[in-house]
Amino acid sequence: MSGAAAAINFKTFKELNITRRGHLLIIQFNRPEVQNALRRRTIYELMRALDIANSLSEISVIVLTGNEVAFTSGNDLSDLLALQRQNGDKALDVHFRASNFVLKALVKKILLNRKVLIALVQGNCVGLGVVIAALCDIIYATESAQFWTPFSQLGLCAEGGASWMLPQILGRGKAAELLLFGERLDAQAALQHRMVASLVTNVPEFYSRLEQHAKLPSASLMATKRLLLQPWRQQLLDALAEECSQIEKLRLGPTYRTQIMAFARRKKISKL
Repeated sequence: MSGAAAAINFKTFKELNITRRGHLLIIQFNRPEVQNALRRRTIYELMRALDIANSLSEISVIVLTGNEVAFTSGNDLSDLLALQRQNGDKALDVHFRASNFVLKALVKKILLNRKVLIALVQGNCVGLGVVIAALCDIIYATESAQFWTPFSQLGLCAEGGASWMLPQILGRGKAAELLLFGERLDAQAALQHRMVASLVTNVPEFYSRLEQHAKLPSASLMATKRLLLQPWRQQLLDALAEECSQIEKLRLGPTYRTQIMAFARRKKISKL
């Protein structure tokens, strides 16, 4: 292990658990009380962890994962209720205006990461979680995996490049069904539609296999990753820019705030 790698203290991360296994780095969302929902701090920690992984020559492969219940349940909408209650609607407006900036930063951070990115999805994978998984180079899933993009239910539209990525992965019809109507995709359907490479039945064996893959020459892995990304990176970024434009318009309209706050309240009640 190099001096730089030894000096990094992963215990400073509060909402991620980060562990090394040789040339493999595992980044685990760690907010189990809210099914690993993503708030701003979680996203900022994820971007910082990806920067660290990018800088470590010893790391070749990164795994993003959650726990048996959820990869991530998407954006933490309970934060919106607390923000409105404590600081009023103006604070919500500021939060919403910053959302596109944060989303763009996250998508670009994942796209520009040089290392092989793997998503291991167990349980619920919702909204932004689907975007994060789809941005990875390979998705693996267990039988419990459920993919759900309730953008219309939230008064939003596709985000994070999903309007371009998901049709490329799933085909136009199935992608439209998920993005327009919020239909769910279980693990078997995700495998059938080639969203996931394969289903994982033994998680410890999966990590052992990835440890072996991570020993492959890193220069070769990164070169092939660049070649795979090159044909579609700009198209994804173009889609992201257009999505953010549409989201901004929706947020200024009468429907969005009503829908998203009602959805947040329903989620809160369902936990009581």
